[in-house]
Amino acid sequence: IAPGEDIRSVRFNGKTGFVVTFKKTDPLFTFDLSDPENPIKKGELKIPGFSTYMHMIDDNHLLTIGFDAEDEGNFALFQGILLQIFDVSDINNPVQSFKEVIGTRGSSSSAATDHLAFNYFADKNLLAIPMIVCEDEESSEYETKMTFSGLMVYRVTIASGFLYLGGVPHKVPKNSDYYYDSDYTDYLCYNWWSASTSVVKRSIFMDDYVFSIAPDSIDIATISDLANPFNIIKLEE
Repeated sequence: IAPGEDIRSVRFNGKTGFVVTFKKTDPLFTFDLSDPENPIKKGELKIPGFSTYMHMIDDNHLLTIGFDAEDEGNFALFQGILLQIFDVSDINNPVQSFKEVIGTRGSSSSAATDHLAFNYFADKNLLAIPMIVCEDEESSEYETKMTFSGLMVYRVTIASGFLYLGGVPHKVPKNSDYYYDSDYTDYLCYNWWSASTSVVKRSIFMDDYVFSIAPDSIDIATISDLANPFNIIKLEE
């Protein structure tokens, strides 16, 4: 279906299938699987970047996470974490409804490589994703600087797209899993997409609360005041 490209994510939904490949752009392919012995490619949408995980909001909409990318001719440069909503109600003509790019190159999330870190709470249209957010530095063409580490929470609807509600902050520990400068003052953003990670590993929505879970603590905050957890349970790594 896409010679020379790699498959980055797949989602089956009954008699419909979705496949994302990537080399320089992100073709989203749709398939009719009603005849298991004869899958038929029905639609294709080419957009920048790619999705590493696809989640069904309902039978007609995909919610995805992945990486934005810029076409540089013979290659593509990875950019920030990319959230997207696709309307697949017409299997012959998939449409990108909304997109949200978080940070710049070097930004990473455990949810980009581990679907268990991706937390969509359909009853309240809430999405929680662990994040390390990096932003461009004016002084360097390639280096970026961390501006946030923790759990980011969005309101997600098929009508309005993504509304950022806030984040539960978690400090980056000074250990071998992350990169600091020589005097341990600044976190350096060198994550590659296949090793994307973050301090927060899991999250739980419970009524109007969110539990942000990292190896060293569980931070509990209300949806209305995410930046100020009212309880922090310390854990031993």
